[in-house]
Amino acid sequence: MEIAAETDKTNRRSEARSWLAVLVLGLAVFGLLYGASALLGGNVLYRWFYRWEAWSNTRLALYEIVALALIILLAAVLAHGLERKRVERRALIVGSLVLYMPALVSSLFAAAGLSYLMWEAFVAGGVVSTLACLLMGNNPQAVPDWRQWIAVGRVGRDAIQRADSGAWHILALLIVAIGVAITILGFVQVFRAHRKKRLQMDGLYATVRHPQHLGIAIWTFGLAFAASTTAGYLTWFTVLFFYILLALWEEKRLSQQFGSIYDDYRRRTPFMIPFVGMNVPLPQSRWSRVAALAAYYVAGMAIVCLIMMAIGVDANLYV
Repeated sequence: MEIAAETDKTNRRSEARSWLAVLVLGLAVFGLLYGASALLGGNVLYRWFYRWEAWSNTRLALYEIVALALIILLAAVLAHGLERKRVERRALIVGSLVLYMPALVSSLFAAAGLSYLMWEAFVAGGVVSTLACLLMGNNPQAVPDWRQWIAVGRVGRDAIQRADSGAWHILALLIVAIGVAITILGFVQVFRAHRKKRLQMDGLYATVRHPQHLGIAIWTFGLAFAASTTAGYLTWFTVLFFYILLALWEEKRLSQQFGSIYDDYRRRTPFMIPFVGMNVPLPQSRWSRVAALAAYYVAGMAIVCLIMMAIGVDANLYV
């Protein structure tokens, strides 16, 4: 009994130290991000951008070529995974990266105080925005509809005219910094456990079972918040959903590897949100499970859209 109590006390200390380390590392990352945004937010890039503006048609073609190349890359990686019978994890990781990388460019511009560089569909929200823009056809000046709302929408009151500074910008950088810190520390802790071939259950992993995924969800939301495009938020939710699927996949493998030890840990530790013991009900049969997950995704996307509509969306005719 005393040994169990001492172990529990040690785990609590490890958990507290880990979250203190997240705070310190997060402040350091915030300092780097804020310094970088201050250095990059000058007039040099602004003048360069407007010289490049004369090549707008060429740029849009380049963006579409990049989008197609990313889709081809995804198909190639999945085909390779099928050969080696490890397609699930590859599909979830590479699929989320392919979807998010273009939107990441847009978000980094916004976080650096350079949202004027998000003036093309591909750089405003990635593949989601580009597809909606292509569906608009050759008449982007038409009456706004759902395609334009997705392709060129900015969320918030006067979002298009909003300055890349102030409390909104600081909050975005703070969210990104905390998420990056959680991701880095979570990776370090699980990597150490992996090298020792043991199950990581202390530190950040005593608070949630998937701190790395929590960190990714937070910093990607911070970047979506910095850009505040409709396509950016939709892409963020899609990437979040991919990582929830990846977490479910990992838990199945961990349960097979560690048995009752992991099952006990899973029962007493929240999934991804600290202090919230929430489990999403899923059917056992394969196709019923797929249908349930698809329904959750559609419902989640609908909720994100409703939230953005409630906040308000401006359609910027910059395509």
